[in-house]
Amino acid sequence: MSDHLDDLDYICKLLHESLRLPVYCKLNTDLQKESFWSAGLPDHPLLSDPADLFRSAANKGAKLSSPVIHETNYTEQFAVVPVIRHAKCQAVIVIGPTLRHNHSEPSIEFWKEQGIPLEKRTTWTEYYRSLPFVDRLRLLYICVSANWMINQQLLDIKDVIESTLQYGLSGQQQEKDLELADLREYSIFHDGNAGQSHMLDLIKRGEKNELIKQLAKATNADFISEVNSKRSHLRNVKNLAIGGVTLSSHMAIQGGVYEELAMTLCGLHVKHIEELNDLAAVETVVFAAIVDFAERVSQCRNNNVSKPVYSCKEYIYLHLFEEMTMQQLSDVSGLNPDYLSQLFKKETGLSLMNYIQRERIEEAKKLLDHSKDTITSIGERLAFYDQSHFVKVFKKHAGMTPKQYRNRKRSG
Repeated sequence: MSDHLDDLDYICKLLHESLRLPVYCKLNTDLQKESFWSAGLPDHPLLSDPADLFRSAANKGAKLSSPVIHETNYTEQFAVVPVIRHAKCQAVIVIGPTLRHNHSEPSIEFWKEQGIPLEKRTTWTEYYRSLPFVDRLRLLYICVSANWMINQQLLDIKDVIESTLQYGLSGQQQEKDLELADLREYSIFHDGNAGQSHMLDLIKRGEKNELIKQLAKATNADFISEVNSKRSHLRNVKNLAIGGVTLSSHMAIQGGVYEELAMTLCGLHVKHIEELNDLAAVETVVFAAIVDFAERVSQCRNNNVSKPVYSCKEYIYLHLFEEMTMQQLSDVSGLNPDYLSQLFKKETGLSLMNYIQRERIEEAKKLLDHSKDTITSIGERLAFYDQSHFVKVFKKHAGMTPKQYRNRKRSG
């Protein structure tokens, strides 16, 4: 590999010819030299100079040390690869644009999300149809391959994913600063950082009752009317509520709640908040969500088990709808199957098989209560090998058949 940049034109042309995608290269020098290899790039609906789309990605990648995937607000995606020479980014190569989703027939929701007016949608549709579709996995491998050609650096796609995440976080720093300013001006809690830290610590420890007391003390009774008079829209209150729920979910994870469970609950609470149109209702929901996380931490704390058994229970929770083998659980826990079985029974009071069955039946109850799925399909989803087996196990743990359980409310 040359220490200089004389080989870049050759590499870029090779990438362009092999991938059949546009390739743009910009040097990070005073001359700001740029080169462009186009593969029939269509006119952009917003930009008179098509290179502006690449310049934006290249400028953001000027301080990179690893390749990333850059995605615009209009869902165009690029592979952005820094050219590293003498431990510095000397140039940036941008490959794209492509689309990760097929927008040949965009939905109404898509147009609304992108803020594209009705009269412009035909132009945008033609533009999207002309862009190549490249799924995210292929684009990750394009990053890895291009980086090897340019920098002779061995990377895996997970390295690109990690650098892309860091790239995205740094790009949001200004937005986060603005959010922090809002939080300082319009905090849900008016006890300052010490009071807020105390309440977050109560969530982490699962101290639900004390948390409720602190919420009652710390909440400013005039919060809703105060924010409404200053900003005069519901969006601010929702943003603060969503921030509080998200932060509470992270504290719950630190307190021992399964990460996927906490994040799923967070998503459900956020969805509920977004559906509300009443300021007081938002306040009620956010505090209920915060207390909910503390309650779930408390449940975890009251069921202390060793790390191998905890890892095993977490794996079971995450794979409840799949077949599970003793060997998989053994690998997760780091213990041999016989010892794991003994330790699990000692700490939980249940054999692994009975525990898995119990958890599946608890999940089946939720599906019977809240979905319209047939009993047969619920049994199949939860990996029971036939309906009679599902009914037998359900009756063992619930004391009634799935049909009786589903009909109990109607008869009551």
